[in-house]
Amino acid sequence: MGATARPRRARASAAALLVATLVAALAGCASSGTVDADPIAPAVVVHEDVTVAKAAVPSPEPLPDLTTLTVIDPVHVVPGLLALDGLTQLENDDATLGRWRTASVVRDTAAYDAPHGRPVGVLPARTLGIATTVPVVDARDGWLRVMVAARGALPSQDATRVNERTAWVRAADTTPGGTDWRVTVDTSAQTVTIDDGQDVTTHPVLATGSPSRPTPPGPQFVVGAFWDQPGTTTPRVILLSTQSETMDDYDTRTGTSATAFHTTTLRSRGEVSNGCIRLSDEVADLLWKRVPAGTLVVIT
Repeated sequence: MGATARPRRARASAAALLVATLVAALAGCASSGTVDADPIAPAVVVHEDVTVAKAAVPSPEPLPDLTTLTVIDPVHVVPGLLALDGLTQLENDDATLGRWRTASVVRDTAAYDAPHGRPVGVLPARTLGIATTVPVVDARDGWLRVMVAARGALPSQDATRVNERTAWVRAADTTPGGTDWRVTVDTSAQTVTIDDGQDVTTHPVLATGSPSRPTPPGPQFVVGAFWDQPGTTTPRVILLSTQSETMDDYDTRTGTSATAFHTTTLRSRGEVSNGCIRLSDEVADLLWKRVPAGTLVVIT
């Protein structure tokens, strides 16, 4: 997952109303022995032509060339992404979709710094081979502001712009979704609290980030990648949207420093990791291929 940017390529019913009006007029009979005079025809009024100025149909807003935009995913740094600005995941109006609002990207789509604003990148339909599903934090007039799994800067450049990144996308390029889940990690208590919409349970974790390489705090989300890597020190991995705010790349092969929930074969416990949250197999089972993509994870 390299940290260098690269360009890539990137949608009324009409109703007709028919109104019909019928008007009839009747005349009375004349008195006997007389002949009716010719009726007087009503005057014909000819109205002057009315000229109405017609406005030209506005041209559709031009779409940017997606191949010129940086892909918004964990392997790229996208400088123009917006900060989260204290926003949080919206609740769905339709509870059948799940309590918390998400959006799934149905086609590669430009991401902007404001509705109808400047394109800053392209949000792909698939992220690392998985359907892109993101939390929705704002919505207006056919646009959605969504959290994204990309860094706004490297830690060596500006640690405050690494995580909690958002962008605006067209709602028409997404399908609505949701999740009832929410997960909270308390690094001081070394616990994880899992709310699946029905039950809320708290469990110990094996490890979190060290003081010099802390687990990134604040809101983030489950990307949806479930990687099974038997024989490694991280046998099962659930990828999160954040990356280390102190290391540009602890994984030199990919050039990234991704955060994740994962099981481990390592024996060390407590605040010792590069930022990931290590779980026992029993706790990982509660999340493994169950927690939906787009679920908010809050690290305190």
